[in-house]
Amino acid sequence: MTFTRWYPSSKTCNNCGHVLDEMPLHIREWKCHKCGSIHDRDINASRNILKQGLLEI
Repeated sequence: MTFTRWYPSSKTCNNCGHVLDEMPLHIREWKCHKCGSIHDRDINASRNILKQGLLEI
């Protein structure tokens, strides 16, 4: 399994799939503008990477 360097794992809501236009590195927690889910940046990224990996199996 490989991901491009530019895969937006941190700024994609793992609940609804909405992707933020940008998110500076100092933002550690954010709220999705579409569904209202609150995310820790690193946990959200890991969930998105797991989800993407499972799609490739």
